[in-house]
Amino acid sequence: MEWLITAAGAVLVGVGLRDVFHTLWHPTGRGGLSTVMMTVVWRLTRRFPPHAAVAALSGPLSVLAVILMWAVFVVAGWTLVYWPHIPDGFSYAPGLNPEERAGIVDGLYLSLIMVGTLGLGDIVPTDAWLRLAAPFEALIGFALLTAAVS
Repeated sequence: MEWLITAAGAVLVGVGLRDVFHTLWHPTGRGGLSTVMMTVVWRLTRRFPPHAAVAALSGPLSVLAVILMWAVFVVAGWTLVYWPHIPDGFSYAPGLNPEERAGIVDGLYLSLIMVGTLGLGDIVPTDAWLRLAAPFEALIGFALLTAAVS
């Protein structure tokens, strides 16, 4: 069951990254999920009168919503990758009880720390494949930040 959850997380990350690629670098410039997100934001802002400030902000709001959606896909996917392997695949700083750190919240914490390239060092991967996966997530987080800024 552990590897099924990990595989589901990898698929979620892949779906998010595919949408980033298709939106930013594909010749059509249209990712499937980002197009849906932009359409939803556009339809929500059209409910306001045309002279309202919200209607004028539909473009920036849709870009922000798409970036947030990409981040949610990546963070949620990596959370599912890490979660089944907590606490056995990780080393904990002194003062942290590994038995109390086996929930999905710790997987989310670890994913947020890695995608933000912080790497606080209180929870460190010890399994070989996790030691390779964690920096890979940091690279994805850096690329996502760069894509969001550009």
